[in-house]
Order: sequence, then C-alpha cells, then structure tokens
Amino acid sequence: MATLWQSLRYTLRVLAKNHGFTTAAVLSLALGIGANTAIFTLINALLLRDLPVRQPQRLVYLSAVRQGSKITFSYPMFRELERGQRVFSGMIGWGGNWMPNVEVNGVLSQDRVLSVTGNCYSELGASPLLGRLLNPEDENLTGGANSQVAVIGYEFWQRRFGGTRDVVGKQIRVEGHPFTIIGVTRKWFTGLTTGEPPDITVPLAAMPLIQSGAFDLESHSLLWLHPIGRLKDVVKLSSRWAWMCHRRQRALPEICVPNLHGRSTFSQASSD
Repeated sequence: MATLWQSLRYTLRVLAKNHGFTTAAVLSLALGIGANTAIFTLINALLLRDLPVRQPQRLVYLSAVRQGSKITFSYPMFRELERGQRVFSGMIGWGGNWMPNVEVNGVLSQDRVLSVTGNCYSELGASPLLGRLLNPEDENLTGGANSQVAVIGYEFWQRRFGGTRDVVGKQIRVEGHPFTIIGVTRKWFTGLTTGEPPDITVPLAAMPLIQSGAFDLESHSLLWLHPIGRLKDVVKLSSRWAWMCHRRQRALPEICVPNLHGRSTFSQASSD
C-alpha cells in the first residue's frame, strides 16, 4: 500500500509539472470513454434491447424456405397460414418499410411508410398518444381512397406538424392519395424493428394505392408480407410445426421460425 501511494504521488507531481501532457491525457481518456459509451448505446438500441412491446419473447417471425432460401409471404399465403394455425393467439402481417412521396401542408418529402394488419397494435400491446390506432375495421378491402386512414409516428408528428395536438383528423397525401390521420403513436414505439420507427402506418388494404404499377393484394406470386405470430402461453418455440403445411400450401416445404431475439428454429413441414 505504501508503494502504491508513493507511485500515485509521483504521478501527480509529474502531471502537475507538464500541463500540456496532462490535458492531452485527460481528453484522450474522456473521448475514449465517450466513444465506447456511444458505441455501446447504439449496439444496445439496435441489437441488444427487446422491442418495447408486450411480452416480446412470445413473438416469432415466420418466413417460408424455398430451395434453401428464405422468402416472404403473399397476402393469400398469410391468410391461409392464419386460418390453419393452432399455436398463435394472434398473427400480424406487415410490409415495408417503403419510402414513398408524402405531402403535408403542400410540402413533399419521402418518409418511411409501414403497412400492417388491423390487429397489429393490439397484438403488440401499444396504446396511442393521441387519437386511436389501427384496428381490424380499418382493413376494409372494398374501401375507396377517401376512406383510407393512417397512424403517424411521434417523430413524424414533431417534424412535420410541430407537435400540434389538433393533428387528428387532418389529411396527408401518400403518392397523391389522401389519408386521414386517426392517431399518433407514443415516443417509445419503434414499430416491428428496433431503431426503425415508421413515420406513417397504414392498413394493408392501402398498399395498391401507394405502390407504383400494378399491385394485387390477392396475387399468390407477389411475395412481400412478413408474418409475425404471438405464441399462446402453453406453446413453446420448440413445439412441432406440422400444422403449418396446409394442403393448399404445398409450395412451402419448410418454415423458418426465428424469434425477435435472433434465434431460429427450422422445421420440416408435414406433407399429409
């Protein structure tokens, strides 16, 4: 201990005599600690932190595996899977994130737009900051452009509307089509991918409006939808997934089931 104190006193004397060296050393340590903290904060936000939703450990991504490659789903494939499954308490379908042209008060910009099934927010356990969030009634596939609704994100609300609380009921245009704002998400809500909060969320039924060219929701060959399921409390991720191979889904020989933490389970689907 005496040797330690002697070394410490000697170090302090040397630093006191050389102010330039002392300043450089302190700044280097401060920058190094600050950089490491910033890097860890970024990694923690992108990779280590759970999605801030209800019971994220019960959520699983689903993707089909065709000829060794993972593929997304078509909307009819998603509906077929949803009808045939028995292990999820609910299923979410989402597509995007796209960056279409969005017009607010005559000002045009490209913003991140996410399309989701009407039960998305309720399955995630999200609540609105203002107004309401999307629900299954908003998925009216026969609705025209004038009936389309949208939920905007907190940052988008601040950036494009200045955080005004009378934003609910106002209209925005996505690729020239009008959408009525029905609600604003809370600041913590990041959508379905950590670090990439959507600016605007619309029902799946609105996709043909905001996609350029022909976009047919009922097309079996248009693969664009990402399914997510919430496991029932009595089901484990290691359970058999034979239910996923419905007789009308023989084009999907395998199902990849990774959860939102990055771990994956692959299961050969039954063909009976």
